[in-house]
Amino acid sequence: MKRLEIAQYIALGATCMTVLGFVINLATQSRWSITMCGYGVMIGLISYFFGGIKTAVKMAGKIAKWGWIILPFPYDIVTGLVAFFISIFVFMALPIVPIRKAYKEQSME
Repeated sequence: MKRLEIAQYIALGATCMTVLGFVINLATQSRWSITMCGYGVMIGLISYFFGGIKTAVKMAGKIAKWGWIILPFPYDIVTGLVAFFISIFVFMALPIVPIRKAYKEQSME
């Protein structure tokens, strides 16, 4: 439980850094804002080492199931894989979402 609490604080900082870097990049088009986004993603990956990677993969799998349900056979495999990888990339940039969910699941038990 303590590890997930630490991961939650790290993920919050990483998410803030990534979002701030993205917003600053949209406003100014500067290189240091892209660096800020990169640091946010790296710190987010560190937060996954403390806990929450299993929850992130489960959430990405649930998102990928929609690709298998919506489209017919030959397209569903590609759509599912693309949806899975896009959701993993989003969770790398916004790690607070799956880590907060893992923390809530752990506190319920």
